[in-house]
Amino acid sequence: MDSSQQFVIPLSTLCKEHSRLLIGSKAANLARLAGAGFRVPRGFCITADAYQRFLKKGDLQSTIHMELGRKAFESLRWEEVWDAALRIRSAFLRTAVPRKVARAIATALAEMPVANAVAVRSSAPGEDTARSSFAGLHESFVNVVGEEAVLSAVRAVWASLWSDAALLYRQELSLDVASSAMAVLVQEMVDGGPSGLAFARDPRAGASSTRAVIEAVPGPCRELGGISARASATTSSEWPKP
Repeated sequence: MDSSQQFVIPLSTLCKEHSRLLIGSKAANLARLAGAGFRVPRGFCITADAYQRFLKKGDLQSTIHMELGRKAFESLRWEEVWDAALRIRSAFLRTAVPRKVARAIATALAEMPVANAVAVRSSAPGEDTARSSFAGLHESFVNVVGEEAVLSAVRAVWASLWSDAALLYRQELSLDVASSAMAVLVQEMVDGGPSGLAFARDPRAGASSTRAVIEAVPGPCRELGGISARASATTSSEWPKP
């Protein structure tokens, strides 16, 4: 591995010295929770360095520039954004994970104290901050089993950075679409009695809200439907309602 790059970092060793540009907001927030004594499922973060290596291997930056550089992004019609996003994601899914990145992921999986399923989750810089919530815009997969399935799910999470919905949301927030990057969390699956989602501030009420929101369902959260058998997972990009 290049000395200047970190492709995989164990969740237990993440700390405030790790830039959110490297590990993403979700991983950084989970590291803060773990440091405060909360129980966080074990796992590791595949950094934005790994994503950048993937882009370089597949010359995907050229594909992105070609698809989104025909004219100013804000002047693209929705159907043009949809077509461009589809072609970008297809290019991502056709590109193999670089050997050094795949080897680092395989090593981290082998060192995890779990033998079965994991969750593969997005952790983009700027995701789930006080200013914005990307809930449901990027892919996350649960019950992923085996090294090849994990690699397929990681690639799908990277590709989801370039969905039409994610691109348009970034434009709405005045974020630089071209500089988007993605880290990925891989964590052990924890099957519990209930599960759900909590917001410290009601996202429907804006910044002035003083009300927390907690949604829960019996058993593990799962979205109806599934993804390709190749990834051996089901998607959890949306939370089921009670």
